[in-house]
Amino acid sequence: MRRSLIVIGIGVALAVSGGIGVASTTDQTTAPTVSSPAQVVPDSGQDLTATITALQSTLRRVPEDHVSWAGLSLAYVEQARVTGLASYYDKADEAAARSFEIEPDENFHALTADAAIAAARHDFGQALDSAEQALAVNPRDLGALAVRIDALNELGRYDAQLRALRTADRLQPSTAIAARYSYAYELRGDLERAGDILRRAAASATRADQAYVLTLRADILRKQGRLPAAGRDLDTALRAVPGHLPALVSTARLHVARGELDAAVETWRDVVSQQPLPEYLTELGELLEHLGRDQEAATQFDVVRTTIELLDASGVGTDLETALFEADHGSADRALTQARAEWDRRTSVHVADAYAWALHGAGRDEDALRISRAATRLETPEARFWIHRGTIEAALGMTDAARTHLRRGLDTDPGLSPWQRDRASATLARLSDGPGNSTKGTR
Repeated sequence: MRRSLIVIGIGVALAVSGGIGVASTTDQTTAPTVSSPAQVVPDSGQDLTATITALQSTLRRVPEDHVSWAGLSLAYVEQARVTGLASYYDKADEAAARSFEIEPDENFHALTADAAIAAARHDFGQALDSAEQALAVNPRDLGALAVRIDALNELGRYDAQLRALRTADRLQPSTAIAARYSYAYELRGDLERAGDILRRAAASATRADQAYVLTLRADILRKQGRLPAAGRDLDTALRAVPGHLPALVSTARLHVARGELDAAVETWRDVVSQQPLPEYLTELGELLEHLGRDQEAATQFDVVRTTIELLDASGVGTDLETALFEADHGSADRALTQARAEWDRRTSVHVADAYAWALHGAGRDEDALRISRAATRLETPEARFWIHRGTIEAALGMTDAARTHLRRGLDTDPGLSPWQRDRASATLARLSDGPGNSTKGTR
């Protein structure tokens, strides 16, 4: 999901300076004009390793350098994301704690590191608190500004997200903020404007940032059905940063959109060998199941369960991912327990969708529809949101509404998991011969 690149992918979030052009403020959500970015943590694995080595070398020479300790903490957060090894979060904690020991007062560098760690562990309330503490000391710290935007987004506080975006663009315009402006528009269904922001950002970006923003733009182009253009952006991204993992994820989905399912399997295998996140493993498993390779699919789903256990044990919150996985491939009771726990913490559209789907699995479709309407309140072009809503409406006998929303979901993203597409198409087919029920509407 695009959300993963924005929130979990901390690397671009932790830019510390930048000469990005200031946004026009003719309306509340006008996008920034981009000129040039900078990052503290490079996005490629090779550069990241070099950064960690350099910081460690600096700290051997100057062990009381609290800024370098905080920088090392951020680098470890990024290393956890790149490698999928949650043990790096413990290293990040230790480095941030050392920075605080050296400089306990007004240490916004370590506060930003704490915010990044909390966001990576999906503790978005803590991430927001730490980011705001950092900004109280240094209102222009771009890392803290970016994490605050992400946390507000994940908490479902969308009006506050826009205010935080405008503040960040005024104080510290950058590629990091441009990407978040783009996502704000994407969440609200304005794919054209979201893609245009990323196009302008890529025009003057460093190679690492170019790979990042072109991958995000390729996802938007795919949703618009512009598959050749999406392929060109991904080719450029992979030339800029060979092996760029988010670009490989996007490439796997583009293969699906093109009907190149065997190629999609191979690309997904490459992805999960490097970063075995539950959502990636699930997508590979669903693709294998669609292809009739049931034993291979079952093996992938077993790995999902193991991965979730390991992440939970390391303090990374996985209730959202667990709820979606269990609702489709496991226990309806466990799905509901996990989804309700996440809903109690935050009310983003993604959590609303997972909660609605879990309620549907538990047979509570009236409650599910209410929450599903909350999930689609921003008109977000996320295929599953609309498929889930349409399926819930079908269960309630709301045939016209179900048809409308199932078709909308199926039309939203040609790169949707074929297994998910099969189920939605089957539900729609069952409705095709039944009488409409326009009395309940499609709102």
